[in-house]
Amino acid sequence: MKHKLMTSTIASLMFVAGAAVAADPTPVSVSGGTIHFEGKLVNAACAVSTKSADQTVTLGQYRTASFTAIGNTTAQVPFSIVLNDCDPKVAATAAVAFSGQADNTNPNLLAVSSADNSTTATGVGIEILDNTSSPLKPDGATFSAKQSLVEGTNTLRFYRTL
Repeated sequence: MKHKLMTSTIASLMFVAGAAVAADPTPVSVSGGTIHFEGKLVNAACAVSTKSADQTVTLGQYRTASFTAIGNTTAQVPFSIVLNDCDPKVAATAAVAFSGQADNTNPNLLAVSSADNSTTATGVGIEILDNTSSPLKPDGATFSAKQSLVEGTNTLRFYRTL
């Protein structure tokens, strides 16, 4: 996939101040400030929806007494990633890899951190499963099962458990 970083800067901005009720009809111009535009042009099959790019998957609240043995999990909770403007001529399938801090005792799980990230929980982690219920290691290299793309919008489905 080729990426071209688009960056453009407007070095000087003109701000025009004036009001319809002002006594002086001559506008005042002030120079100053910088605006940076940034983005990427990619030859990709789809674009990730802005609703999916920065989402929060709710974990919920669970009693610690529910976890009595190693391997106990919660029910699977679905979440999805929406892809827009897909062109199956560019790529017929899509797969996703997740990356994050792995649990210290089980690298197949994401670590559970405190709200301020100062500590991590022990004996519990977040498991991510693909649409076939296969676990995805959070190493950025373990990809989900390939999902066929159709033209337009596609929804990739995943699950999480604790």
